[in-house]
Amino acid sequence: MEEQRERQSRKRGKSEGKSLLPFFLIFFCFILLFAGAGLFYYVKKYMPTKARADLNSYFSVSGDNVELYLNHEKQVEDSVLTLGRMQDGEVYLPYGFVVKQLNIRFYYDDDEKTLRYALPDSVEIYQPGEKGKDGKLPYFVDGKNIFLSLSLIQSHTALEVENFTDTEHKRVFLYNAFGKEKQATLTAKEAVRVQGGVKSPILTDMEKGDKVLVLEKMEKWSKVETKDGFIGYLRNSRLGDEVEIEKSSDFRAPVYSHKSMGEGVHPTLAFHQITTREANNTLDTLLPNAAEANIVAPTWYVLSDNAGNFISYSDANYVAKAHASGKKVFATLNNFDAGKVDAKTLFSAAKHRSALIENLVKDLKEKQVDGINVDIELLPESAARDYLEFMRELSIACRTEDLFLSVDCYVPFAYNAYYNIKELGEICDYVVIMCYDEHYAGSEEAGSVSSLSYVERRIDESAAKMDKNRVIIALPFYTRVWITDANGKLRSEALSITKAKEWITEKNVPLEWKEDIGQYYGVIQDGNEKKEIWMEDEKSMEAKVSLLREKGIQGVAAWKLGQEPQGFWSILNLEEKAS
Repeated sequence: MEEQRERQSRKRGKSEGKSLLPFFLIFFCFILLFAGAGLFYYVKKYMPTKARADLNSYFSVSGDNVELYLNHEKQVEDSVLTLGRMQDGEVYLPYGFVVKQLNIRFYYDDDEKTLRYALPDSVEIYQPGEKGKDGKLPYFVDGKNIFLSLSLIQSHTALEVENFTDTEHKRVFLYNAFGKEKQATLTAKEAVRVQGGVKSPILTDMEKGDKVLVLEKMEKWSKVETKDGFIGYLRNSRLGDEVEIEKSSDFRAPVYSHKSMGEGVHPTLAFHQITTREANNTLDTLLPNAAEANIVAPTWYVLSDNAGNFISYSDANYVAKAHASGKKVFATLNNFDAGKVDAKTLFSAAKHRSALIENLVKDLKEKQVDGINVDIELLPESAARDYLEFMRELSIACRTEDLFLSVDCYVPFAYNAYYNIKELGEICDYVVIMCYDEHYAGSEEAGSVSSLSYVERRIDESAAKMDKNRVIIALPFYTRVWITDANGKLRSEALSITKAKEWITEKNVPLEWKEDIGQYYGVIQDGNEKKEIWMEDEKSMEAKVSLLREKGIQGVAAWKLGQEPQGFWSILNLEEKAS
């Protein structure tokens, strides 16, 4: 009996052992599955991918097209990739990109189909289809697109270049922002990836000891530029200590000489409005009150058509009288006194520019005028590059003939930046900033013609763009009476300072000094009309001139001769006053 029970017990043990085995097998399989899933998850998330980037998609260029990078940035304008072109082993860059980003002085003359480059004393002219000494075309035209030789660009531009054009994906790295950059050496072999992250595709492989430029450093990854022409991302753990390197250019820019009034002499320019030949005779009566002015600028030359012809009121006797009183004469050229002139038509044609310059210089020399002052107003942006080319070519003629060249500019704002004070300041002897018409005839609100803060801001902005020693600040010898009628309609009347003083006396206008604008303000009710004036007088002008001295401005001008009270010119003295 006991033996039977023992046998039954052994059978139960075996049976129980058999029943647990599947459980252990299932449990073990579950562990393996879990471990496998964990390993898969780890590999999927953390193990670097070996997948290569699709370079056809990354570079977006093929054939003879060349992708362009400027100062480490791929060039795109209005969401369109900026592309160069390979031709006969030479890289060519789009004209628009060149003049906007690299060198504004290249000028394509659409009238003659020539490429021009103005130097201080001459203009290089490249004819269509004419090859250079290296056997390459300086430029070529493809439909509406103009392409300039990179070699030609480099000969005139501070520009460092790295070419990667012997590959399927042609690209050129350009640098014109020189200074310190960060470089690091790889501490181990590593892949440069499209984005930061080990799962991002590989752009190129780097070896230990390779150097990269560090463009942007993040917590775990850095944006880098490689020696083989890729911009991508590297793990910071693979980068050694950063060192600063200097990116520079050995290009020597041409030197523009500038005439001056003489050591320690401040240009003090008086605009003299001349609209008839007979008006030249008024100089006799106006000069005695302007003893402190050392330049007189009569408005003698008036553009009369789109071909460069002009009306001239020039007068040799006038010049002789001015010289006898110790004053130089800068004859002014304007584009508005004889009706509308199409600046684009005039300045875009080489034959028109040349004729205008030749005839101006001829008359200046015949009349023994000292220089020319250019006052081109309401210039459309579409004609800005053509106007600058005219000014460059005029500057060459003035330099050759030993004539002064000054140019009038509006106060700088974003909307008129295309006048390009920086470029004009380089090629001209003086740039005259017209610091008036802060509030003008068509303004929607009444206000000062030239407040102190307005002048100060314009001084600072102009001096930031060019040598302030050659900036002339033009101030107004006039103001405006602002009239608001019973219906709230606003208009204004311009008055000379002399006439404004008479109006204030006649109307018995109470005046209050406004420190923030540096002028007296007056308001009266005249019948159904409210009349306001921001008065330009001795006190306000002295405040402006003191500001010019404080800012180190060397030249002052005034519009216009004859509008000032007796003795007013003595205020426009930029000599430092003894304390």
